[in-house]
Amino acid sequence: MLQFDQVSLRFPDAPAPTLRNCTFEVDIGELVVILGPSGCGKTTLLKLVNRLYEATAGQIFFNGKDIQTIPLTALRRQMGYVIQQAGLFPHMTIAQNIAVVPKLLGWSKTEMAARVEELLDLVQLSPDFRQRYPSQLSGGQQQRVGLARALAANPAVLLMDEPFGALDAITRKSLQGELLKLQQQFHKTILFVSHDIEEALRLADRILILNQGHLVQYGTPWQILTQSASPFVEELVGTEDVLKQLSVLSVERVMVTTTSPVPHLPKIDCHASLRAALSLLLKSGQSQLQVMTGETAVGILDLNHIQAVWQDPAGLDTRPLV
Repeated sequence: MLQFDQVSLRFPDAPAPTLRNCTFEVDIGELVVILGPSGCGKTTLLKLVNRLYEATAGQIFFNGKDIQTIPLTALRRQMGYVIQQAGLFPHMTIAQNIAVVPKLLGWSKTEMAARVEELLDLVQLSPDFRQRYPSQLSGGQQQRVGLARALAANPAVLLMDEPFGALDAITRKSLQGELLKLQQQFHKTILFVSHDIEEALRLADRILILNQGHLVQYGTPWQILTQSASPFVEELVGTEDVLKQLSVLSVERVMVTTTSPVPHLPKIDCHASLRAALSLLLKSGQSQLQVMTGETAVGILDLNHIQAVWQDPAGLDTRPLV
């Protein structure tokens, strides 16, 4: 879906490039988190995709086409953009905010009204929000509207610049969960800027790590944690934290498959993390858990299985939890 080929950006009069020779690809349907310290070039890289900034060297391809050959308006209409604190238009109702791009595209009033209703339901806001104004919503509600607006014209790509960074921990975790559910349903291609390693580990298919404009590592959360490319990456993500490793592996990765139910064992969903499984084992005082898919028993997870992961993680790799 997206390809960066030796992309650099140097602002006029800047002593050094902000981005240096970045080369990577993003597959269709992937959620890639861009991670790194402040000032490393995360937001700059994101803004190159929809040409809010123009690269000074290299090429960026979107669906195989150099973005410089795509008319700017046509390019941006294929990309939803979500920023911190939503960025809603204060003088517009929620319905008008969501329908901004569909209106530009010439949708009928009936089509726009139906899409607004559909998206409000999707982000779990009631229909009576349509006639409210942004100032009448909480920060978390505004961010839900911002996400709905970005999805309004069904864009191929979502660009998300620390969209949950200004929210409290409870609201942020809730919206992360909603994003994962939406991604599971629609499989959008998403570039997501974050400075929060826990957020990156929870959301990402792959993590792209920048440092001083250089791309220093690009891989799955498990690869980042267990095969760090440098001491900088080790320090940034905390590779010695066993619980972080367990948080990116699902129960089904290490369980023993069996369809024979064991009634007395505590139950855990097959998609839950090994971190959640360890917590349940410690709380219950049991050494095993019954692994479930819905109401069906599909396996057994033993404490020894979890222990084996952190003693010898080299052979494992994973996509993020769903």
